[in-house]
Amino acid sequence: MSIMTQETAVSTSTTSSTSHRLKTWLAELRDVRWAWVIFPGLAVGIINIIIVGTVISIYASILSVEFQSPEATADAVAEGAALIATYLSPPVQFLTAIWVAYMVCKRQGTAVSWYGLLIGSVSGLGAALQVASFAGIPREILLDATLFTFFPVPMLAGWLGARRSQKALAGQERLYRASQAISHAHTPLAIVNAIGTHLATANVNQIGLWEILLQGAGGRPTAVSLLAAWTAKQNESWRPGLQLTADTTGSLSRLSPENSLQIKAIDLPATEKQSWEALGARSALLIPLVTPSGSWVGLLTVTSSASSGLSRSNERDFVTIAAQVALVLDNLRLVVQAQETAVLRERQRLAREIHDTLAQGFTSIVMHLEAAEQALPTDEQITLRHLDQARSIARDSLAQARRVVDDLRPELLESTPFDQAIARVVEQWSAHSGVEAEFKVTGEIRPLHPQVEVTLLRSSQEALANVRKHAQATTVCVTLSYLGDTVILDVEDDGKGLTPAASRPDGLTSGGFGLVAMRERVTQLGGELFVESEPGEGTTLSISLPLENGAAS
Repeated sequence: MSIMTQETAVSTSTTSSTSHRLKTWLAELRDVRWAWVIFPGLAVGIINIIIVGTVISIYASILSVEFQSPEATADAVAEGAALIATYLSPPVQFLTAIWVAYMVCKRQGTAVSWYGLLIGSVSGLGAALQVASFAGIPREILLDATLFTFFPVPMLAGWLGARRSQKALAGQERLYRASQAISHAHTPLAIVNAIGTHLATANVNQIGLWEILLQGAGGRPTAVSLLAAWTAKQNESWRPGLQLTADTTGSLSRLSPENSLQIKAIDLPATEKQSWEALGARSALLIPLVTPSGSWVGLLTVTSSASSGLSRSNERDFVTIAAQVALVLDNLRLVVQAQETAVLRERQRLAREIHDTLAQGFTSIVMHLEAAEQALPTDEQITLRHLDQARSIARDSLAQARRVVDDLRPELLESTPFDQAIARVVEQWSAHSGVEAEFKVTGEIRPLHPQVEVTLLRSSQEALANVRKHAQATTVCVTLSYLGDTVILDVEDDGKGLTPAASRPDGLTSGGFGLVAMRERVTQLGGELFVESEPGEGTTLSISLPLENGAAS
């Protein structure tokens, strides 16, 4: 009973699949644009007439020179024309139908099989009409079954053209997807993974992205180092840092910026052959990565286990994508250089800031303390004056140090998305303070300008610190809201609230990034800060920043 049930299920599944394919096929037929069937199909016959007619005309011109009498020429031309039409017209018709179907199907992109078959059918009908016209066959015979003998071969030609266009369209789609993935890549590994995922065929083993270490005559690389590699199968040899030199890999010296180089291990000298075979490659395609400005930024290698190498279409795909890889790799290099330059400039700025403010302040403090120490035994007033001045300078230096720190981007934002960084701040504060805290995000998360992120993060830290110091709260809720072109940070507690005396902008903190500093920073970015509180009913601090203005600032 179970066997019969399984057989019935298989039969039902097969019937359903066949029905689905039939419905899809008929749906594609409804989408066919018949003008792109009829006119191209008729064009096949016209092109055939032009080509065959041209050949017959050339043949007739040659015979007119050889034969003196017009009668002999006419007989010879008639006989030759019949042979030419009989043996040349069918292959010309066949090849023309393939080419026309290929061009139409590639342009339309949908219902490809239908376009190929229908164009072949129309061209077959045109061929039948041509034969009937030139041979003087009565029109009635065209209605006979003989007509259908003209359809199979042209339909086959149309189908072949459609299949070829399908392969071309699939290749274009692969290139497009690879290009999209590469444009979003931020590391060399992401680049080679994008290429391997979308362009690697069954016989491709590894795809490597190499950095040029040394260059020789004409800019040719003499030493390269592997940045990243995509491998079809795990290969321990292809690890970042792997180096190839012109001494062991002579093909490097044969490279030129204008052309790729396809090599086969069997044709190489013994030393280089061993070098490539040790990497699991029997053939390789070496593509120089050159920017439009002529700068040689790297090398792309595609290795294969097949000794015959890559096909022309595969090679063309890799060479095409290499132009974009060169640009992306060059951009990544520039980004790294810019980051290194920015770090160096920031270090220099901090050094100047410390020298001009903190170092001088500490020097003054030491001088006043030493002066106070000397005056201590004899003159109490001078001692107190020096101590007061040292205390004042120390406070100014502390404020300056805090301003320097406030200008730095928190390390937490360098390694964590902004919303997760706020969540971590809330979680850590709750663990240290013992106060229950909740973090919520509302609206669609959008990217923020770095200054906006720093301001909101510092504000959340200071607001939570104030809650711990003053509020005596049992629960805190931090909400990050994205509303249109505005981002809002709310910190709400259920503590004792603020007294009128403490509701001043600087009433919640004794220093640091207090409400005054918060308000100044928020105002600079075009935002607003509000504090709502009633004694015994808790406090809510709200900061709103416009995304566009914040980014512009």
